[in-house]
Amino acid sequence: MRDFGAHQAAYPVNRSHDRSLGLVAAVLVVAPVPFAWMAYTESPWGDGTGSIPGMIASGLAALVFGALAVLIGVPGLLGLFSHPHATVHLFERGAIAIRHRGGSWSWPYENATVRHVLWHEPWEGDLRPRKQLWVTFRDGETICFDGLGDADAAVLPDLSVALGGNREPEDVGTLRAATRRHRSEEGT
Repeated sequence: MRDFGAHQAAYPVNRSHDRSLGLVAAVLVVAPVPFAWMAYTESPWGDGTGSIPGMIASGLAALVFGALAVLIGVPGLLGLFSHPHATVHLFERGAIAIRHRGGSWSWPYENATVRHVLWHEPWEGDLRPRKQLWVTFRDGETICFDGLGDADAAVLPDLSVALGGNREPEDVGTLRAATRRHRSEEGT
């Protein structure tokens, strides 16, 4: 483990993204219920008007969604409640970003370039502003802290300054998904 000196601050990041993943996990946990109910009502011991093929089809769907709930949904919800968000910890000489259900990154400040950006995403026939903080390491890898939610956007200016970037975001125009990925990978 690197010695970055004394801990200075911690910033929660990507909370809106984590909540979205939590909603997906909740849907996966609930999804088997209607299919299991349909399988029961289609069964001979249900209301008596069902069919065996209907019971089998609904039962298989319930089993598939049940397996997804056990493998993905329940661990996702448990992770959401035990570690509510990703965090960036700032130290005297470096930073550590921890994604509790993913990876972690640590870097000395001088080994990363920080860009506080504003780009415009096509959304429902209009453009919505997206603020992000792009941290690009010397090896070319880029991690992104997203400001989609208001609380996340409010953290980005202070975090950007603390990491050596600008308080005000740089407007990089309208980006499509493929362009955004390409630009963020290169750090341009």
